[in-house]
Amino acid sequence: MRVLLVNPSYPFEEVPRLLVTIPSLAAALRAAGHEVEVLDLLLAHTTPEKIERRMQRFRPQLVGITSITLNHHNASSIARQVRACDERVPIAMGGPHVSFEIEGSFRDLPALDFIGIGEGERTMVELAWALEGRMDLRDVRGLALRDGESVVCTLPRPAEPELDRLATPARDLLPLARYLAFDAHASVLTSRGCPYSCIFCSASAWTGRRVRYRTPNRCVDEIEQLASLGFNEIAIEDELFTLNRKHFLAVCGELIRRQTGVRWNAFSRVDTITPEIVETMARAGCQGVCFGVESGNQEILDLVNKKSDLQNVREAMRMTQSAGISALASFIIGLPGESAETLQQTLDFANELHEEFGSLIGFHILAPFPGTEVRERAADYGIEILSNDWTRYDANHVVTRTERAAPGVIQEVADAQEQKLQRYLEYQDWLWANDRLEGYEKERYERRRRQSLLWKLLHGDVIEALPAFRVDPLAELKSAVVQATGAAADFADTELDRVLALGALVRRDAPEGARFAWSE
Repeated sequence: MRVLLVNPSYPFEEVPRLLVTIPSLAAALRAAGHEVEVLDLLLAHTTPEKIERRMQRFRPQLVGITSITLNHHNASSIARQVRACDERVPIAMGGPHVSFEIEGSFRDLPALDFIGIGEGERTMVELAWALEGRMDLRDVRGLALRDGESVVCTLPRPAEPELDRLATPARDLLPLARYLAFDAHASVLTSRGCPYSCIFCSASAWTGRRVRYRTPNRCVDEIEQLASLGFNEIAIEDELFTLNRKHFLAVCGELIRRQTGVRWNAFSRVDTITPEIVETMARAGCQGVCFGVESGNQEILDLVNKKSDLQNVREAMRMTQSAGISALASFIIGLPGESAETLQQTLDFANELHEEFGSLIGFHILAPFPGTEVRERAADYGIEILSNDWTRYDANHVVTRTERAAPGVIQEVADAQEQKLQRYLEYQDWLWANDRLEGYEKERYERRRRQSLLWKLLHGDVIEALPAFRVDPLAELKSAVVQATGAAADFADTELDRVLALGALVRRDAPEGARFAWSE
């Protein structure tokens, strides 16, 4: 069966990277004998023409689209465009959003035929088999489907018990040159699952409370393979990479033993950090770690079941800084119990972490995603959900009200932090222009500058809109890009030379002149 998997885009603020989800699904389908293609729109401007072109060329017999709440509106739009191209092709959607919002997804999206609930590799394989007539649809576990005007859910699919049984993600089906041009991180999973039950997070409901681990050697093999492809930093996407000391030390030990030189970043919890852990991380190539701090008020941390305390946070930041690792402290404002007073305590605590330990700070507004306890028991936590418009669930807009903090107060704090971030970025511009940045900080700045230019080109369809060039195509291309983006000419020249050398942009000659296009 010909299966087309579609990867929708999401906001630039989320720092697009080469994810594991779609390549893992593709690998499972391909290993089962199906013909698979991926339409990767993560680093592209989504247009009906791009979808129609792929549909006409590949003529898929099943289309699968992944969806998280952050990009569900994009995934839904793609499903509608697929249906406009082919009235009969089965369309399946998977991911956390639709898994926890089954009835609403079917109601709002008539084009949708199936929802894969939970981990999708085996469900997609069996769905394809069922559509070929090799098994009954209702015997496919972990599937929701329409039955007239109602929705039927089959038996739940257990979480994959042995992650090593899954095929290596089929990243060759994605436009790798485009990711390399974007200087994106490539993701690797060494485990699935989260034993914690923070009320604002759906991770444990999505991947299970029991954590399952891959063999460390296989994890490092995959990391080395990505490095050999040109990816210079890896994002370890585990919910909590430092959770299991034995597994963590085994992966890091293998990285150290092989002397890979690969740099990586990961998510962690402050109560898992010890001097041994951070020293091992640093020796193994860790450049950055993200901690979910969430609030500067201990009562709120207890209420949301975070199971950490502010002194843990300080100690973790101190140890991380001492090891030479960049730490990001992530906060959520608008949590249950939030008030003007607790907001100020969070701001004061964030400033303390930045000034004392050099921690980077990130602020988000509570978005009660489907599958989270705070959404399912909002009234119990004193939360009023103000909107179910998923386009506003980007953690930048207030969609809830607490009993002691009006939406306007929370939005004002978020806007002030955004303005502060912009001032910081402008200061970084000044430091870079005056050659005052060095080391990893300089690399991070240059990556952000590079990605900003590439995002304008990719999501603005700038290259696609250019005319054919007749006289000096490369020089004309560079001039057109400078004019369209406002980039400095020398910077644009260097970046375009790099992108062309990677094969992310290709030149196509025709009688009317030369055009350039992104590789697929």
